[in-house]
Amino acid sequence: MDKLEALKALDVTVSMKGTADAIRGAIDMLSFEVKSAKECSLKDKEILELINTKLREVEEEFYRPLDDPTIFEYLQGIAATANQIELENYCDDQMNLLKANDLHYEGYTALYYGNCVEATRLLGEAYKIYPKHPLAKIDMDKAQKRLDKAPAELKKLENQIEKNPDKSAIWLKKASALVTMGKMEEALPAFDEAIELDPEDPNALAKKGAALEGLGRWEEAVPLFEKALAIKPKSQIAKKGMNLAKFLGGLDIEI
Repeated sequence: MDKLEALKALDVTVSMKGTADAIRGAIDMLSFEVKSAKECSLKDKEILELINTKLREVEEEFYRPLDDPTIFEYLQGIAATANQIELENYCDDQMNLLKANDLHYEGYTALYYGNCVEATRLLGEAYKIYPKHPLAKIDMDKAQKRLDKAPAELKKLENQIEKNPDKSAIWLKKASALVTMGKMEEALPAFDEAIELDPEDPNALAKKGAALEGLGRWEEAVPLFEKALAIKPKSQIAKKGMNLAKFLGGLDIEI
């Protein structure tokens, strides 16, 4: 079975990587002429149409594009040469969606850390690049709503601290408000106050860990997550923080 027949018979639901490899194999079968922007034969058009079909099958089955922007970038140029306008436009659309997905992931991670300034910026970029993105606008509005409330909330908490400086919960809320406003460094002393007043509060420990991760201080964050999980094994903030420390921070830790 040649590469073209293999692509025709391919079940895209089996493996995203296998599909990408099969499409690359089909691209290799395109003529030198179409690759060098000279002309497109009937055979080239058949190959491009099949690739187009398989790419759309991936999107239909997984509700997202083939996770390989290099394929779309390469195909877009070839499709333009071959006057395959539908494929050219589709590749452009999918490249924008992939860029928006990356920005959405970064923005949603910033939202997890509580930094709504950074989250709003990244999610706004995602929405601008791809207005049809299913989550970018929703999460951007969520981050903006929290950000809009934060200054007044901070002022109220500072007044409360003046009256009740020994209340751990108020210090924790102040730290969270500062994080929301993107003031990560300023938030750390407030977290410290909350933890000093209540060293066994898993939320304070986990949220300080998340703030440290937001500053790229992965190794400092992990002990806080570990202590939070020892106190509250189901802490979602601590669990996610440990995952991010391993997979984004590159730390060799057990989770």
